[in-house]
Amino acid sequence: MISKLAQRINNPTGHGTVALAIFLASSICAPPALAQDSVAERVWSNSTELGWVFTYGNATTNSFNLRNVFEYAWLDADLNLELGVLRADSGDERFALGTEEAFEIIEPSVEPDTDRMYAKARYLRNVSDRFFWYGRVDVERDQPAGITFRVAPAGGAGNNWGTFENIELRTGYGFGYSAGSMTFDGSNNYFGYQLFYEFDMKVNDNTDIDSSMTLEGSIMSPSNYRFRWANGIGVAINDRMALKASLRLVYRNDPALEELDLEDLSGAVLGNVIVSKKKLDSGFTTSLVINF
Repeated sequence: MISKLAQRINNPTGHGTVALAIFLASSICAPPALAQDSVAERVWSNSTELGWVFTYGNATTNSFNLRNVFEYAWLDADLNLELGVLRADSGDERFALGTEEAFEIIEPSVEPDTDRMYAKARYLRNVSDRFFWYGRVDVERDQPAGITFRVAPAGGAGNNWGTFENIELRTGYGFGYSAGSMTFDGSNNYFGYQLFYEFDMKVNDNTDIDSSMTLEGSIMSPSNYRFRWANGIGVAINDRMALKASLRLVYRNDPALEELDLEDLSGAVLGNVIVSKKKLDSGFTTSLVINF
């Protein structure tokens, strides 16, 4: 996995200080037992994916995506912090204002079409080679899906599966609470369950494949569930840089509601109707990956 190109920390006053500062800034503290581990047993890594498309002229668009993953590992535990942003802006078609003899060309301002942001923090502790427990907090904003804000703390356990030397497979299961605010629906709070898997395969010295899926749902409302599925393939350029293509799918069985204008065939607005948003969101990105 590209994000796991970590460096062994041998100097406690060098890279160890940087890792410790980032760790404290996350506001998540390790148990006392972990604090007693020797510095030589700790490893940290950071992977940043960047993508940007900008056009100007007859068409104006601005698309930006960022994903940053920071990992801090001990011999039997690890801390994972992830931040992601996807934003796409575009301008409407220009138009003329005035009369045929005297008019002014209006260039509409660029408005956001897509605005998605998320942050994740997870602490995982291995009890044995095959068994672990974890605690995590997810925060997100997804304007196209109608999610103004959502925070979801959760905890549980899982298994590390013994596979081939170049493959890592992990599955987990837990429970948590989701508190959110929807653009049109209002508050959306519930106790829920969580199932996930994480898969990493090193194809060769330069190519890595990763895949993960998380299924979340409400305990009291079986129809209220969703899953997030992410797949990526990365090709290393050198020890620090790589190119990566990713496909991400988000399915919500009980999507948010939205209000649409009701127009007749001539385009005149007759009123409003309330409908459900689409259940499936998909996104394909190509990024430059920088590893530290």
